[in-house]
Amino acid sequence: MTPDERRFSLLTGLAWELRRMSIGSYVTLPRTGEAVLYVRRPGGALLSVLAVQHNGRWLLMWSPSMSASGDDVILAARRIATFVQSGCAA
Repeated sequence: MTPDERRFSLLTGLAWELRRMSIGSYVTLPRTGEAVLYVRRPGGALLSVLAVQHNGRWLLMWSPSMSASGDDVILAARRIATFVQSGCAA
């Protein structure tokens, strides 16, 4: 699997888990650049979630100080859902 395919797989898996938690989101595939997951926040604002490689591992990042391992998208979805529902600013 290429890095772009892995990134897409992680983000779509995360979107699916968020959906199971009643959190709306969508994945974009720009013509150039990398896939991004956008999560709907209360009031309609969007939170951007990136899948990035760091030291040979995948991380899901939604703010400079908030990230989760790509090894467990269910845990990442729970953390993102908590973040979104708490109304924290990203």
